[in-house]
Amino acid sequence: MNPIVKQAIDFTNVYKQYKDAPLPIREAMCYQAQYPALLTPVKAEDLFAGRGSIGRITYMGSVWWMGTPAHTPEFPVEGKQGGYCFDFTAKYSPNFSTEERAQLSELHNFWLHETSMSKTHAHTKCRDGVGFLFANDLDKLVSKGFPGLKQDVAAMPDGDFKTGLLLVLETMIDVCQYYKTCAQEVGNDFVAKNLEAIINHAPKTLAEALQLILIFELLTHEKHYELCRPDVALGDIYTHQLENGELSEEEAVKLLCGFYQMIFEYGEKTVCRFIMGGKYRRNPKNADNFIIPALKAEAQHKKVIPQVSIRHYKGFDPTILKLAYDTINETGTFPTLYNDDAIIPGVAEAFDVSYEDAKKYYPLGCGEFILAHHSPAILIAGWDVPRMADTAMRGSNATTYDELYSAVLAQMQLEANALAEYHMLVCKKHNEDSAFLAGSLLTYDCIERNKPLFDSGVRYNGACVMAHGFSNAADGLAAIKKLVFEEKKYTLQEIITALNANFVGYETLHNDLKNVPKFGNDNDATDSIIVRLWKDMSIAAKKAGKEVGFEFFTVSSVNPGGYWMGWGMGATADGRLAQQAYAIGNAPTAGVDKSGLTAMMNSVLKTDPANGGSVTNIKLSREFFTKERVKFEALFDTYWASGGLQANITIVSKGDLEAAMKEPEKYPHLIVRIGGWSARFIDLDDFTQKEILKRTLH
Repeated sequence: MNPIVKQAIDFTNVYKQYKDAPLPIREAMCYQAQYPALLTPVKAEDLFAGRGSIGRITYMGSVWWMGTPAHTPEFPVEGKQGGYCFDFTAKYSPNFSTEERAQLSELHNFWLHETSMSKTHAHTKCRDGVGFLFANDLDKLVSKGFPGLKQDVAAMPDGDFKTGLLLVLETMIDVCQYYKTCAQEVGNDFVAKNLEAIINHAPKTLAEALQLILIFELLTHEKHYELCRPDVALGDIYTHQLENGELSEEEAVKLLCGFYQMIFEYGEKTVCRFIMGGKYRRNPKNADNFIIPALKAEAQHKKVIPQVSIRHYKGFDPTILKLAYDTINETGTFPTLYNDDAIIPGVAEAFDVSYEDAKKYYPLGCGEFILAHHSPAILIAGWDVPRMADTAMRGSNATTYDELYSAVLAQMQLEANALAEYHMLVCKKHNEDSAFLAGSLLTYDCIERNKPLFDSGVRYNGACVMAHGFSNAADGLAAIKKLVFEEKKYTLQEIITALNANFVGYETLHNDLKNVPKFGNDNDATDSIIVRLWKDMSIAAKKAGKEVGFEFFTVSSVNPGGYWMGWGMGATADGRLAQQAYAIGNAPTAGVDKSGLTAMMNSVLKTDPANGGSVTNIKLSREFFTKERVKFEALFDTYWASGGLQANITIVSKGDLEAAMKEPEKYPHLIVRIGGWSARFIDLDDFTQKEILKRTLH
């Protein structure tokens, strides 16, 4: 029997056996049935164990892209699942025999009502995914190791939660033993030795620490590696080895290249962050020492994951920031850059937390903010901002712009309430179905409170909804304000009629809409609208979140959800045609920023930092970056000092993107920033490639 099918059957039988057991016990037993059964053996050339699963049909985990119960070959629906998950596409796979597909059909029918997603959907008409993610405390992991974590759990009061945590830790150690045996069988003594070490004590070398992190992340996040401040966790060990002559910088770079490669081979290509730097690290000098080989390894690695990122601030080592710019030139896009001086106060306000806790912000997944190891990220739904504005406009009889905007505010609060209610439903249903034992080990304050993550264990139960198309919505409102209510050139109904026709027969009106100044050109009239819109959405979300019981509920503008949302949306009042992409993140609509890079930055700088995360895509020519490097650095120094929140910089040579579309085989290493994540340009669909091509090249 196919081992993937066998594991699915075994897992299901264990689930049935413990179906009525306490949640932590059922989960721990299912976890044991999952690992190491799903894992791929070590290879002779590997520097680390931790290559992921052979494939999965049913499993227990945080979040993973998987077919929903509605998924059929004729109607493919994708979504996120957390908790108990099942691949509902499995029975259609030609890779399995007729007998295996028959067995999978039986499993399909059972899990149709037993997945965590199915149980949530039984209580709502919403069919968005129900997953979540978190960022482990790597510093605690490395300092304590498996033995220290076991001691912490052993000191807890007796109960099912404690028993479940101990069983999960034993499973993790069993995985290390499994990988150790695999390494020995292929003669990989280096990996075997490091595995033996982390079984018995906290890591003492960089290799051991990296190995521990890989194992723990794999067994908590599967394909979603979320690595928060590895420089803090690893800086002391690396500096000690470096100063004692036990490890050279070159050897550290080699280890990190191997570490990155493991993540690249198995990680989900749109997530997997590796975020270093930031204010208020406990060991800034040693942490900075580690950042240097980490950036040099990224310059050699040149892959789409891990998404290496740097949090910098006034007083951050300028040589490291210069190295970061050099690395961007080498990779084309990494590292992404975050400005702590602006973001930390914004997070404190948006999340209603202390400055001390705000410094723990982490741009997870596509860049939406969470509080690392203090709050989960519930990844379930997006907010279509242009559609919201369009709905308000069509339902309004406004005679003034203020009346129109009031209608937008009403629609905004209505949608915020619905999103908050759904997010809270997901939390409640997760808590009824799962303990998330692996995640609870390094999430504050689960062990201290003796409670699972969603059962009041986590310090802050908050969520962030990803919104898409702010720029289009704001540009549309600006156009209506000017042409309908100020100049009175058109009526609101004439605008709606033109939109319904996708501007066919309304070419003059269409041109007038397009000619109203757009966000990204340092036009205060337009820029003020996007600032107000996002601010009001954040206020509406916070109010809705508080009403359902969240500590915080924020709104981000981070990822390329606007691509597929735009595909499903008709024409909009900014002059955008039907089925065209929305603007991505906190950036202008592709190609409308015609006043230069400084003007674009000035527009972006007006954004209120009290939000749930923002990304700004900036496409620079390699010629500008290399020949005008002094000007480049001066420009960005001013941007950061003026409160710039973030920058996704893509560096390409003029003509490369066009050439790559014609001869993709010649440009396999051309990486571009999509929104909150990056991809090889040649791997993108034609629709996305053309949208990136439209972005202004500065």
